[in-house]
Amino acid sequence: MMSDQRPIGVLDSGLGGLTVVKEVIRQLPNENVIFIGDEARMPYGVKTHEQIISYTREMVQYLISKNVKLIIYGCNTATANALTELQTEFTVPMIGVIKPGSQDAVKITKTGKVGIIGTESTVNSQSYNKTIAEINPEIKVLGIAAQKFVAFVEADETNTQAAQDSIKTTLAPFKDSDYDTLILGCTHFPMLKTQINNYLPNMTLIDPAVSTVGIAKKYLSDNNLLTNQKTRSLKLYATGSIDEFSKLAKRWLQTEIDEISLVNIGE
Repeated sequence: MMSDQRPIGVLDSGLGGLTVVKEVIRQLPNENVIFIGDEARMPYGVKTHEQIISYTREMVQYLISKNVKLIIYGCNTATANALTELQTEFTVPMIGVIKPGSQDAVKITKTGKVGIIGTESTVNSQSYNKTIAEINPEIKVLGIAAQKFVAFVEADETNTQAAQDSIKTTLAPFKDSDYDTLILGCTHFPMLKTQINNYLPNMTLIDPAVSTVGIAKKYLSDNNLLTNQKTRSLKLYATGSIDEFSKLAKRWLQTEIDEISLVNIGE
């Protein structure tokens, strides 16, 4: 049995990717993890396709410089816009969140109607619609951009009246509808899971991170890339807003973090 001590890399436009890191820690507790969040250029959801590819490329290069064995795109916007292209540019294995999230939704829905909430960019890209149609063309999909939700999470305002009002207004089309499954198509959104669930108690909420990490685990296992060490290191890097990032990271992850640092990537 080989043992590969190299870390798993997770990237995101901001701190939403920490929901993916939390899932990595849960399913792969002994693996070293390195996270990069591009807080300086957040949010990605309103940037152009070219910008998103370029920013994501810089995060990939940063993680490669840290000798990662696998990169998980802890960001739907980056998965939708950059994954396919960057997979042709780099040899490091990369896994995105959209396909696993789509597969989950298709399995779970009983009415054959699936809702998706994400950033403007993710919803406009139709990535989930296309992926779900490939799995089962019979399923009806409604995508709604919930760009404001990202700001509530980043500003630590998930429990405010403003967030509650925004959830009501944005998600009204799903209320009392026959859409029974909702994909949280932005990694920031699991941080609003309770609030969304309160408004839409009859919908099953899908956090794509859970099955994405499951796929990563299987890949590492199949290729003998798992570690056999008993302790792990967790290092978080952000390109801006380090104090707010640090505070939210500690609260969200509820585990020992070896390093939180401000880094500079790109121009």
